[in-house]
Amino acid sequence: MKLLYLLLCLVNSEKIIKNININSCRNCVHFKPYLLDGDFTSKMSNCQNFGTKDVITDKITYDYADLCRNDESKCGKEGKFFEKEENINFKILKHKLFTNFPYLFLFFIWYLANNMK
Repeated sequence: MKLLYLLLCLVNSEKIIKNININSCRNCVHFKPYLLDGDFTSKMSNCQNFGTKDVITDKITYDYADLCRNDESKCGKEGKFFEKEENINFKILKHKLFTNFPYLFLFFIWYLANNMK
């Protein structure tokens, strides 16, 4: 029985990836990555298209991107309000430089301390 199961798995080994043709939030102009996220994909990231404004302080609290994609009244699974970010590579690079700045600063201080004569 196990041998038959293994043979069936080998025959039906086509990859089936769900949602492969749906746009990702990280490629959207409204996507605001989580500040401490090094890989630009955290569930703590926000969508700047949905949120709540405090009428006293004018502070806007944005909704989490993953919750917006799970709510059909907002963006939904299909990404109804998706707008393609044209400079996604620059946006990712800028985010990575910003999140790694403390480490770069410490490395620079260490480098100066060890190479000063």
